[in-house]
This record gives sequence, structure tokens and C-alpha cells, in this order.
Amino acid sequence: MTTIRFERHEQRSTFHNPMLGNQLDTQTVEVRRDPLTGAQSLFNARLEDKVAMFVGASDAALIERIARESEPRCFLCADKWKQMTPTYPESVIPKGRIQKGEVVLFPNIFPVSQVHAVIRVGARHSLLLDQFEASLIRDAVSVSLEFSRTMARADASVRFLTINANYLGPAGASIAHPHFQVVGGDTPCTWAEQTGAAAERWSKEHGTCYFEDLLREEEERGARTVGHTGRVAWIAAYSPQGANELWGIVEGKRDFLELDEEDAGAMGEGIGRVLRGYAAMGLSTFNLGVFCGPLGGRNGAWRCVVRIISRQNVYENYRADDYFLQKLMRNELILVTPEALATSMRRFFPA
Repeated sequence: MTTIRFERHEQRSTFHNPMLGNQLDTQTVEVRRDPLTGAQSLFNARLEDKVAMFVGASDAALIERIARESEPRCFLCADKWKQMTPTYPESVIPKGRIQKGEVVLFPNIFPVSQVHAVIRVGARHSLLLDQFEASLIRDAVSVSLEFSRTMARADASVRFLTINANYLGPAGASIAHPHFQVVGGDTPCTWAEQTGAAAERWSKEHGTCYFEDLLREEEERGARTVGHTGRVAWIAAYSPQGANELWGIVEGKRDFLELDEEDAGAMGEGIGRVLRGYAAMGLSTFNLGVFCGPLGGRNGAWRCVVRIISRQNVYENYRADDYFLQKLMRNELILVTPEALATSMRRFFPA
């Protein structure tokens, strides 16, 4: 039986601490490595009482003011999207857009990739994280999957797609209205490329799928398991590459072309529960990425993977939560341990 190595080791830093009357102070830093890629994250337990220094309390009045002031000019509100958003050629997408209830997909007018679509996630201009309905997220995922199937048929070079979200300014969103994005083309993004290459090596060496092995190991250990929604198993990332990172792995599904409406519903339900969990933690922003293997490639090394991280809260003069440690060194700072995060999230995933 294949065993995954969850590596960690400790480093110690000793100095005279003026906050302790200049007594000699030794602090321990835990270094974790992602079992597949080796990506590092760092944790100092002494920071747990100082999370507010890094995140800050969310300013509800400021969020309400930003929403109120931006709503009149929002091109996704009411029926303005019908006149103000671009359309695909009808030979690719009949009627130019894909619509399901209040959810609408259309091309990004400023694409950053070969394929770049925007999804209007509902009619409401502003939502708190615990107001994202599972059915709304399900429909956003559903139209993303329909779009993926359409683009794969229309252009054989489109082999790598991701489903993404930035919610509110600190997470990189340029507008307040909830929206998702589908991005990709003939080359994978860096995370998918590096992770996929590592998963291929694992598969050749062990004859198994790393993602399925990871779920089996985590369920046996239990400390980082969160729950299930349909075929989606939710865990806290062992060596997170973003704050409060959770993964949803779709068991048995290798790429977006294999996902169905049941999977869209399970993903929507799980994402909604994670967002409610974030809200209970006092968080107000997030980033989302859904990754998979090459479309139609039947790549057994891959499984569809949802990754969700929280970002800086909304408040006046906020400080960015990424700096050289993350963006250049590509090491992540852990403020809440994955085990503690999984414990707090489990109540949103009742058995």
C-alpha cells in the first residue's frame, strides 16, 4: 500500500525579546512541505494570538458603502448585462451567451488568455460570504462546464481550463458584483502544470492516482478531513499555499468533460459550506480555483480539484496579505493550522 509522506521539521529562533522584559526568548517555526510538489509553508504558534495583525477585522459598514456606491454603475446589475457585455459568435455559442436562471456567461472584454469568460453569479450586487446560495454556485459551475464542453468541441487546441473567482477588492476583484471566470487554452497554468507533472511522476512510480491516495491517507488520519458533498471530498491542505486553504477533490473525475450536473451540485454545495465557514471565522473575501487534467485526455494521474483560500478582510487602509515570502519565495505563512481549520469547518459538513 502506498504511503504519503507528510513532512515537517522545526527550526528555532532565539533572541532577547523587549516584549518580555528583554528575557531570552526561543520561538519555534514549523516548516511543512506539500507531499506531492514539496511547496513549503511556515507556522509559528506564537502568531496565533496576533492573527488580527495580518488579517484585521472586516469593516461591514465599509463593505455596505462600497456596494451602495458601486451598484448604480455596475454592468452586471438588473438587465444592463444584456446591453453592456460582449457575446461569442453564434457559430460557437447560440445566442452568444450561456444563461441559467440568474447566472450568465459571456466573453471577457479584456482577455488574459486564449479562453477567458466571465460568469455573472446572480442578480444581487453584493453578498456576504454566508449569503452565497449553493444553488447559485451550482448554476455558475454548471454553465462553466457547459462552456468547457462547447469550447473543447469548437477548438481542439483548447485542452486546459480553470474555473476561478476573486471576491472583493482584497482578493483582486475589480468589481463588487459576484462573478466567476473561466480561463485557459492550449497550455496549462503554472499550478496545474507543476502539479500535473508531479502527479504523473507519482502515477508512474506507484501505479496509483496521487489525489485518490491523498484522500485515503487523510481519511485514515482524520485530522484534516472536513466532509463530503456528493463525490467531492473536502480536506484542509497540509502545506497550504494560501490562507485557510481547503481542497475539494472530485473522486473518479479526471477533467471537466467528465463532470455532470450532480457534480456541479456537489461542488456548489461544498463551496457554499466553505464560505459559510469563512464567514463564521469573521472573513469577507476569498479566491477560488477549480483545476483538472487535459480536457478529454483521460489522464488517470489527475482528479478535478477545487481550491479555496481566504484573503485579506475589507477595511480602510488594509495591508496586503501576500508579500515577498509568498509571491517571490513561494513559501506560505500559516496563521491557522490545517488541523484547526478542518476542525472548525466540519460543523458545516454534517455527516
